[in-house]
Amino acid sequence: MFIAIILSLMGLLLIYLEFFLPGSIFAIGGSVLLITSLFLLIVEKIKILYFGFFLSILILAIFLVIKIALRKIKTNKDIFLNSDQEGFRASILKKDLIGKYGIAFTDLGPSGKILINDKYYFAITKENYIVKGKKIKIIDGQGSNFIVKELHGE
Repeated sequence: MFIAIILSLMGLLLIYLEFFLPGSIFAIGGSVLLITSLFLLIVEKIKILYFGFFLSILILAIFLVIKIALRKIKTNKDIFLNSDQEGFRASILKKDLIGKYGIAFTDLGPSGKILINDKYYFAITKENYIVKGKKIKIIDGQGSNFIVKELHGE
């Protein structure tokens, strides 16, 4: 029974990894490990009640792993797909943002992401470090980044 549990956990891990490292090999390997763990229980001739309990827990765990992976993907997608990654000089819209205020979405040490008007942008600071959550002001742009400074009571 112990080996079946280990195989199941390894299978769940491979299925989770499939969401972040696509190519089907992790999903196939994870599925094979899960099915092997079930067959191992049948070979060990455990009681049907224990087998049903194990199968129910395994199905629940599969759904939880998928739900957690999809939530993680959605979080990453929201951060990166809402970014405006064009070059600074190519975008008139970005030039209009000079002088605007926002917050540091990540730590800027010296680069990171900022949030302005519900949109994420890459930014750098001439200061040493700006902590996540601090208010910032866009002072210029360079390449695909804004240049920002931290607001100290302005």
